[in-house]
Amino acid sequence: MVDRTKSVLAAVNDRLMPQRVVFHHVPKCGGTSVGRALRKRFILSQATVVPESSFRAFEAFTGRTDREAMLVDVLDLREQMLLYYLFEDVRCVSLHVRFSNTAYDLFQERYKFVTILREPVARFVSHYFWSYRKAGAHARIDEDFERFLETPRARRLGASYVEYFSGLPKEEDVTTSRAISLAIENLRRMDVVGRLDDLDEFRRRMHEELGVRVKIGHENKMRQPASRKSEVVTPELTEKVRELCAPDIAVWEAMHG
Repeated sequence: MVDRTKSVLAAVNDRLMPQRVVFHHVPKCGGTSVGRALRKRFILSQATVVPESSFRAFEAFTGRTDREAMLVDVLDLREQMLLYYLFEDVRCVSLHVRFSNTAYDLFQERYKFVTILREPVARFVSHYFWSYRKAGAHARIDEDFERFLETPRARRLGASYVEYFSGLPKEEDVTTSRAISLAIENLRRMDVVGRLDDLDEFRRRMHEELGVRVKIGHENKMRQPASRKSEVVTPELTEKVRELCAPDIAVWEAMHG
């Protein structure tokens, strides 16, 4: 009975949702809104991996307490979960996950690979204020802005696009020219790479590649008022952020310059 139900559901999915999609959700690029919009369109066969829950599962399984290192190491778990969903033939998978050479090589003929990017300095600042002293959150940032810019995490945050798309092991330095080149190469292999400041074009390309129209809302709005951000992020500190974001700026300009 269960097997027959699965077969019927698979047939329905093939009829209604013949195209499969992986959405690589880079934090603070509008991805929550995009991911939810996509999953609504693929409501009968869709999945995500909640960042907080996957981190807590990783924490419980490993017994580790080194939170900053775990923020990087948990990415392996999320890649494994991506592969699981693809082998289960889930039609729409949306999650915070690095580009997986294994997933791409095995599933590129069946799945479309999609992402959306944002101007790197704006993304960095948004990420900071979203995470700043967010009580109980696994990825919270405790340092004030100026102090945070001197941390190893800030240097990694400025290379988020490289970390997500280079396909390199998590131990690799994501600020090298090789890592940047690999990220650009992998993004060019993807089917749709949108930009947050041109959602109309992103929607058009999604419809062209996936055959569905998506209505993208506005989720996860900034937790801090704009006036607070302008007080904290001085012109001098903005230049420091720009320096930290040099790897991501190189990726952004290669894709959208």
